[in-house]
Order: sequence, then structure tokens, then C-alpha cells
Amino acid sequence: MTLEFLSPSRCAEGTLSSPLRRALQPFSGNGGPQPALVDRSLEGKLELRGDLDLVERLDDEELVRLSPRRGFLLTPHDPADAVERYRQQGVLAYDATALWAGFALEGERLMRRLTDLDLDSLPAAGPFSRVPAIVLRDEGERFRVYVAQELGHDVAIAVFDAGRGLEANP
Repeated sequence: MTLEFLSPSRCAEGTLSSPLRRALQPFSGNGGPQPALVDRSLEGKLELRGDLDLVERLDDEELVRLSPRRGFLLTPHDPADAVERYRQQGVLAYDATALWAGFALEGERLMRRLTDLDLDSLPAAGPFSRVPAIVLRDEGERFRVYVAQELGHDVAIAVFDAGRGLEANP
């Protein structure tokens, strides 16, 4: 049984809005360019619980193991359909797309201002701008960060402030 009201992919067209929408509008602070931040909030995210060794993910899906029996799965496919697929594989699966704000950013110096996580040991769950987050390294100095959606706006503003601090103190 799918609880479609929990899945943003099943919402009426035009009703979705990213929790980062306001933060990503042109920043009207003290001027200067803001760090590039790419909104990833509306991309599919699932929480998986159970024996993660049973999970047969698709090639374009990414599984982040948070513990031996809990995972965070990123999918470019319809998350509600992915939930059904993973439940058939014997794990509990929930569409967590609406629970997490996500963004991509670039710059190891910027990341070091925002987290104490070991950037060479990512992915990891831990503090980012003083809030719980899931942090992944894409390639080189590109990173993805996922925080609770209700904190997304404030965390994005903290990223912009940290970036301005780097510009002021090269």
C-alpha cells in the first residue's frame, strides 16, 4: 500500500516548492557574489530500513549506508515507484523526498568552514552548519549536503555567509 499523499512526485502539477526557494533568490545582503549553490531538494530520496544487503539498486541510484540496517537512497526515478520496488526486495522503504532539503556546492575551504566532518571519509552523517546532515563528496571539490527541510533555508544562508567570509579573508 502506497501513501501517495506523502510523495511529492504524486502532487498536483505546480504545487511543489523547494524549501530553498527563498534562499536561492538573489541575495540582498552586503553585496558581492554568493557561492554557487544548486538546489537538489526535489530529487528523489528514500529511507531504507532492514537488511541493506538485500537491496538491488539500479545503476543510477546511490545508497548511503547510515548504519548496518539504515540507508539513505538517492534516485532519479519516481520515489513512490522506488518505494514499492524496494519493499518487494524485503526492506522497509519510505519516500523521504519531502523530509530533506538538498543542495550541491563547490569548495573544500568553504566546506571546512561549515563542517568538522573528515572530507576524505565521505559520505557521512554529522554536523553541517551546526545541524544534523548527510554529506557526500561528488568529485574533486564538489559536495552534496542534505538537511531537514525545515532547516534548509537557514543552512543555505549560512553557506552564503561563510562564502562571503572567505572572499573577505582570502
